[in-house]
Amino acid sequence: MMDQTNRRAYQSPSGPRKFRFGSFEVDLELRELRSRGLRVRLQHKPFKVLELLLRNPGLLVRREELMQQLWPNLHVNFDHGLNTAVNTLRQVLGDSLRNCRYIETLPGLGYRFLMPVEAITQAAPAQRGNLEAQQDYLKGKYFASKLSEDDFHKSIAYFESAIAQDPGFALAYAGLANAYTLGALLGTISPGEAHSRAMQLTSTALRIGDALPEAWISLAGIKELFDRDWSGAESECLRSLQSNPSYAGGRQAYATLLAVTERLDEALEEIRRARELDPLSVVIGMQMAWILYLARDFQSAIEHSWKALTLEPKFAAAQHTLGLAYEQTGLIDEAIIEFQNARSCSGHNPAAIAALGHAYSLAGKAWEARQTLEQLEEMSQRRYVSSYWKSVVCVGTGAHDLALRSLNECWEQHDIWLILLRVDPRFDPIRDNAHFHRLLKQINSIAL
Repeated sequence: MMDQTNRRAYQSPSGPRKFRFGSFEVDLELRELRSRGLRVRLQHKPFKVLELLLRNPGLLVRREELMQQLWPNLHVNFDHGLNTAVNTLRQVLGDSLRNCRYIETLPGLGYRFLMPVEAITQAAPAQRGNLEAQQDYLKGKYFASKLSEDDFHKSIAYFESAIAQDPGFALAYAGLANAYTLGALLGTISPGEAHSRAMQLTSTALRIGDALPEAWISLAGIKELFDRDWSGAESECLRSLQSNPSYAGGRQAYATLLAVTERLDEALEEIRRARELDPLSVVIGMQMAWILYLARDFQSAIEHSWKALTLEPKFAAAQHTLGLAYEQTGLIDEAIIEFQNARSCSGHNPAAIAALGHAYSLAGKAWEARQTLEQLEEMSQRRYVSSYWKSVVCVGTGAHDLALRSLNECWEQHDIWLILLRVDPRFDPIRDNAHFHRLLKQINSIAL
């Protein structure tokens, strides 16, 4: 709850002029509403309603007060006009009366703003960047969210352009650091190169803006994936969220960390909070499906995968997660179709190829499964391919010794995908293997 001092500051005419809630930012001075950095058109009276609600978060704002502010000194009943203004505001925010996330109606009384609201202090120019740099930064974030190789390269280019235009733009350094971490996950660059570049860029971002939540999340990703310092990663996530509780990307990152460390109930709670803050994010929607899959709630994983695909039908990561959930429910033919879609839409990403090989094995298509292994081997001659994906196919074919040998290679290469080993359902057939237990013990000892 907001303390009385902060509440009085919010309500004061000389109080904050900028606010953030969920994926939205409001500038009262310029009378602007932005969603993920993009301006959203909002008429004068709905904007005034929003201002009054933001200045009183969690409190009842009575209809009489709203009407007095919207139509001062006019002693007429403007119920219809107020209802129209509130409904317009709801539409712009993507809210609804029945399932409200932002504005709650208290019948006959007024309205209450439900979402946590953060006052935005004036950022230093080094953190904001100039207008051109900001635009390139937002484009970099957009292409990074596609989670594909082609878009990864576009993302890198836009972040680098933002830095070139404004070398003191801290957010751009944090964004570029996250892009290099993403490159390691996609297999576009080796973990060693990604680690080095991401660490340099994150250090620069923190040196410029040491109070930047995005930079702390970048550091959390480095500690989680490359250092296997999971307690350190959690500290950075919590530090970021303490600074900005409404940072949906921070909550998504924290949910991922909780999931891979087997704290799945907490992970689901955190990803749901991220979803509430940014309900239109396809990445967060896909991440919810993926965590549900790791939690063995396969039907819910299928449902949320389809929700993500409704927003973006060719989103390879959601196709992949849908295939994983289908496979675990015994719908192998359906899984194969989704993995084929994911392979195509991702540009033949190794994870999609491996998933397809695993599903082929379960379908009794041994020749097709061997073809995926050969494809991964051939691909590894010209780019980095994690041995984790080879082990996934081998577990499916029943070649458990080969699977364990590939996992040992992951350990020796300090491969980032080994972090999934504790929770990936596809490795359930070898969880009782003594060698597998020793490997898990090694992973856990490093993380402590």
